[in-house]
Amino acid sequence: MKYYDKYNLEDFLLDENFRLWVVQKDQAGDDFWARIEGQYPDKKIIMQQARELLLTWNQTHSELSEDNLEKQVSRILTSTEAPVIQPVAFNFMRTWVSVAASVLLILATGWGISWKMQHEEPASDYRQYVSRVPVPMKEIVNQTGKKMSVKLPDGSVVALSPASRISYAHTFINNKKREVYLSGEAFFDVEKDALNPFFVYAHGLVTRVVGTSFLIKTTEANVEVLVRSGRVSVLAMKDIDSQNNRNTELLLTPNQQAIFSTKDNLISKSISSMPLELIKPETQSGFVFQDQPVHKVFATLEKVYGIPIVYDSAVMEKCSLHVELSNEPFFTKLDIISQTIGASYRVSDGQVVVSSEGCD
Repeated sequence: MKYYDKYNLEDFLLDENFRLWVVQKDQAGDDFWARIEGQYPDKKIIMQQARELLLTWNQTHSELSEDNLEKQVSRILTSTEAPVIQPVAFNFMRTWVSVAASVLLILATGWGISWKMQHEEPASDYRQYVSRVPVPMKEIVNQTGKKMSVKLPDGSVVALSPASRISYAHTFINNKKREVYLSGEAFFDVEKDALNPFFVYAHGLVTRVVGTSFLIKTTEANVEVLVRSGRVSVLAMKDIDSQNNRNTELLLTPNQQAIFSTKDNLISKSISSMPLELIKPETQSGFVFQDQPVHKVFATLEKVYGIPIVYDSAVMEKCSLHVELSNEPFFTKLDIISQTIGASYRVSDGQVVVSSEGCD
């Protein structure tokens, strides 16, 4: 969260959103900075000074020497406000001239890098995300040793893990979107609202839902998204504005997970290591199979866990099972079934692929 009431000239000069608004004439920021000026009238002169300094540097930065830059800074600072300058005040003014000149020189050397980041590469860091949002934000940090329950303005609930944080706009729904920025780990239980999809931005990955529950965990190397209910789509931030790359968007269903590599910007789809039962088996016998054809066994598992099971039905037509399963984890059930009929399986692209030579 930014405290504009405490901003000085240097803060405005170094504020990325303020610079973009001034230099790129970002009309979307007009209302926001007008509100800041109205809310903090004592900052009006400082904002005007910062604006003129940035415009001066932007127009002539390739020709400015350090001496000329300081002269321009001095002119702007003294012309914007004309106080009666006493010796002490003069020293104060010289300090501001020095600070502003130094800041602009720093901007001059770093602007090219900053510009490239803004226009060629999406932000991948939580702080970068939040700093670029042109509206006031609210941040919540879990500084406790246990999960913290956070209720969002739309009624959605976030279980925020220790040392994790989220940020969202005070006006939660903007441009028909509900947007949250995450650092760390959190479980989201999202209220359904088809007209205003829910977006989570985390370490280079954007997760989009309408109403569902899912877990997101970020580390330096990866972002993991695990779906508990509903449907979730995930997409690398770098592909958001490119329709040609939208085919990289992955759809996840319950018990499926996506792992996003922050280094390679690649997303892979897999299955949760501990899939949960989504519904109870239809029959009272549950997972007790007495001479049941294998296609019925797989169909039961698919329905209960929501995980697709792919196999060659023609090859395995004669395979049947007489086995009693109960509360074993999903993959333990698969191990028992595979050993019983002499098959094997692997997990690929969020589904289970069973291989077999058939049964006599």
